Amino acid sequence: MMKTLLECLVFIVIALFPVAAFAQDRGSLALGYGFAVLSEPGTIGRVEEGHYDFVQFSCLFERPLTEKLGFLIEPFAAYVNRPSTGVDAGILLSARYHLRGRHRNGLFLTLGGGSAYTTVGFKEQGTHWVLILQAGIGFKWEEFFIENRLRHYSNGGTAQPNRSINSTIIVVGMDF
Repeated sequence: MMKTLLECLVFIVIALFPVAAFAQDRGSLALGYGFAVLSEPGTIGRVEEGHYDFVQFSCLFERPLTEKLGFLIEPFAAYVNRPSTGVDAGILLSARYHLRGRHRNGLFLTLGGGSAYTTVGFKEQGTHWVLILQAGIGFKWEEFFIENRLRHYSNGGTAQPNRSINSTIIVVGMDF
């Protein structure tokens, strides 16, 4: 477990060097808590093996495309608490639309995708490599933000079974 955690941290540090050079406008640190939704019919917080929840840390780097639209690169690491303990590490590429402009307080929308490696052997996936689609809505105030994301994990049909795992993540963060 400790070796896997160390490997994930090394992956994130290596991933951050080119990302930081790319995104020169704004960076953020974020911490989130996530749990399963819409994975098992009629249940919240559960996947096939039982309850599913995790804590996630991420670094977001945003490059402006227009006054309201930005491109995000987000390497992340997560500690999975249940159904069995494990670690996720991955990267997301997203677009973020600020309804009032990037430098003003207000709502924003995020839409993107990426990939991750998880040490948890989910019955729904059949593989440790997963693809991610996510959408979120958030509020920015000064250099702080809060966001709620809906995340969909799938192996993209690369292995059997290929049942989805869906989660919601409540994220708080700070720009630097």
